[in-house]
Amino acid sequence: MRPSDFFDLSRYLAIRLEECIQGGAEELPIPVYLAHPVDVPQGRSAAGAEQGSRAALYLHRIVPSASWRQAGVRVQPSLEPALPGRLSRGDLWLDLHFIFMIIEATSQEEMGAIAAAVEFLHHNALLPVAEIEKGLEKELPLAIGELPVEVVDEPGVWRELGFDRHHLGVSFKVSLPMASRQYERVERVLEREVNLERVLKEEGE
Repeated sequence: MRPSDFFDLSRYLAIRLEECIQGGAEELPIPVYLAHPVDVPQGRSAAGAEQGSRAALYLHRIVPSASWRQAGVRVQPSLEPALPGRLSRGDLWLDLHFIFMIIEATSQEEMGAIAAAVEFLHHNALLPVAEIEKGLEKELPLAIGELPVEVVDEPGVWRELGFDRHHLGVSFKVSLPMASRQYERVERVLEREVNLERVLKEEGE
């Protein structure tokens, strides 16, 4: 995963959430803006629409994942016996924390849109990478097939975003690996010498 792909993943989520809200049972005409909730009136929706009721999807925190942490190193052997392999650090798993909220909507619209968003997150607890690539029409450098998605409780997020009171919304995180791009050459072991005299001596002690 490249740093620039954070935006692509966020854009894909905004598009899918907008589709679920507008194509759900209530067919709410609410565009989803990929922006800080305070800046939504100046933003543009995932589909470019502008309407009164609006929704905001905002990536507000990126932290190392405690659930998917990997330690150690990874050895990638060469397919050719005469060529060296590559040694790299294990993937850095990150948790991308999103907040999704509705702005300038009636209570019915607000609750209906949040319900549609929660339903989408529930049915996509494992988000297929192939679906993301299809939606974005580009390939992502991920070595896994699915990204874990989890709804989380973040009671302090509103104050963190500059609000003086709580708003109806849903917080969730998407976990993804970022592979190391730094490698070291590892020479393949082609021969090994064994000193039998020393081995027998050590076994006899």
